[in-house]
Amino acid sequence: MGVWLWDNHFGPAAGYDLETCRMTVLKTDRNLRLASGSTGLPAWICRGIGIQPIDETLRLAVDDLKLLEKHQALDDEAAYALAVLGAVRDQANPANHGFRELNLPPPNPDEIAARFTAGTDHWWDAAYLNGVAGLGGPKLLPENPSVATDPRNHSLVKRAAAARGAGLVLALMGVGFIPRAMRVSRAALQARPTGYPGAWKPGLGIGVFLLSYLASIGFSLAIERLIHGPGDGGSPVILSMPVLLAFDVAGRLLPAAVALALLFRKGSHAISRLGLRKMPDVGLILGMFAIVTAIDRLLRPTLGALMQPDPTGGLSLLESGGWGLIFIAVSACLAAPIAEEILYRGILFQTLSNRIRVPAATLLSAVVFAVVHFYDAYGVVSVGIFGVACALCFKGRGLSTAILLHVFYNSVIKFPEWIVYHAALGK
Repeated sequence: MGVWLWDNHFGPAAGYDLETCRMTVLKTDRNLRLASGSTGLPAWICRGIGIQPIDETLRLAVDDLKLLEKHQALDDEAAYALAVLGAVRDQANPANHGFRELNLPPPNPDEIAARFTAGTDHWWDAAYLNGVAGLGGPKLLPENPSVATDPRNHSLVKRAAAARGAGLVLALMGVGFIPRAMRVSRAALQARPTGYPGAWKPGLGIGVFLLSYLASIGFSLAIERLIHGPGDGGSPVILSMPVLLAFDVAGRLLPAAVALALLFRKGSHAISRLGLRKMPDVGLILGMFAIVTAIDRLLRPTLGALMQPDPTGGLSLLESGGWGLIFIAVSACLAAPIAEEILYRGILFQTLSNRIRVPAATLLSAVVFAVVHFYDAYGVVSVGIFGVACALCFKGRGLSTAILLHVFYNSVIKFPEWIVYHAALGK
């Protein structure tokens, strides 16, 4: 397990594939549309809903595409986007400047114009066609296309404001519950082990945790082998989205199921001993969410700015379309919180707190929880802080509250992401 974790964090980079390129193009298009459609909004509103100024968005977009170019991972669409966006950033004519710099042939303007008719155009298509007309070429669109007046961009901004703003509103609502969260946290930090879980020996609990996690790794490797075959030369097996979702949920729930089966004789025992019968403390959840959100808002511009950004922004092809929304709801917002809270709080944290004081057990379990999420330094720290919040909720109010906080937190991230990046553009 240690070798597997080391390879994922510090091993050689896997490189970028076609999915990375497609998701980078998608993210770039939507971010530029957001920046263009929000030009009349106050800066503080844009910052609040995660929209950057157009100049900064262009710079980041070109940097992301150049990173893919460096790794020879650009497809035709991404190379075309890089050529146009580089020229727009440099205030040059994108119909020839960008392509000359990259030694690329300019695309056929008629084919680009056809995208507008089909509704599949990207942000940079209008800039390219304007550049063609500026060089004396044909004016293929009857109205000079302007990304600043495209109604789809304004519709996307409204969508982002509603989706992302909802999370901010919930965080503001939670501010009033911060004193409650602090009281419960103080009591949790002073709590002592009780009941059957409080009698687990370190060797038993940690051994069950490791065995369960290894079962999850083994299941994932077996599925990967099933899909890709025993060698590198074969074609991968194409699985339908329902089958992929079933495999994903099974892989998430397997370690929790193994752990509970090894530690409890009956399912009802696990439910009662881990606090699953207790009503979730909604006030505590809102207070913790407000605290975690405030800390993350401080981390993102500081620690996050030091990291090389993921060119995809964390987007996944599995989350595209209607089935992608179902995938998010079932996998990320339901199965993952249940499985992870049982394993990391109900088993690992509980076992550690039987041997050492709750503050130390909270930090140690949060570190383990963070390092098994293969993010950059900002992501690891952010996940670790969230792990602390979940541990205190578990110790203070039981596993039901920790699970609901996790569901709430993931939902506030994943659903707005789908609404902004994966849902079809409005008209």
